[in-house]
Amino acid sequence: MTETKIATAVMELGILVFSLCFHEFGHALAATKLGDPTPKLLGRLTMDPRSHVDPIGTLIFPMIMFLNPGFFLFGWAKPVPITPQNFPKPRRDAALVALAGPAMNLILAAVTFGLFLCINNISALGLDDITTDVVAQFFQFFFWLNISLAVFNLIPVYPLDGSWILKSLLPPKWSNRLSRMDPYGFLILFGIFFLLRLL
Repeated sequence: MTETKIATAVMELGILVFSLCFHEFGHALAATKLGDPTPKLLGRLTMDPRSHVDPIGTLIFPMIMFLNPGFFLFGWAKPVPITPQNFPKPRRDAALVALAGPAMNLILAAVTFGLFLCINNISALGLDDITTDVVAQFFQFFFWLNISLAVFNLIPVYPLDGSWILKSLLPPKWSNRLSRMDPYGFLILFGIFFLLRLL
C-alpha cells in the first residue's frame, strides 16, 4: 500500500469514526431529552470515541472493506441502550430516538456541503492547488459518507434504525411479526452489501 493510500485510509477511517460517534450521540441525546436517563448513566451521552467504538464494526470491518476494491467504506458503532418504559409515549419516542441517528448524519452532511461551497474562497488563504484538492476530497467524502450512513440506516432491517422506526409505527401485532425476522437481519444486510457490489 502506497503512502497516498495509507493517508487516504487514515483520513476516511477518521471521518467514519467521527460520523458514527456523532450518530450514536444523536441517539443518546434524543433519549435523554425525551426522559430516559439510561444513555447518560451508561456514559453514552458523549462524543468520546472510546464510549462508542466497536472494535469490529468501527475499525476492523471498515479496514477490510477499504482493502477490497468494489466495496464502499462502511461500519457501525456500539448501539446506545435505551429503556422505552421511561418515555412518556414509548412507541412514538422510541421511533424519534431511532430517527435521531440518521438525522445527525444529515446535519453533518448539510454542514459539510456548506463548507464545500466555500471551497472557492480557499485560494484567498494562499493554499496551493494540491492542498485545495485534498481539502475538497475531504469534504466530498465527508458529505457522501454521511448521506450514505443516513440512507442505509433507514432501511427497515434489524439492527438498523429503520427497523426500530418501522416497529414503532406498526400495530403491535405486526411489529411482533417483524421482530421474528431479527435473527436473520445480519444475513440480509450482507446480502445487500454483495448486491451493491455487483451494481
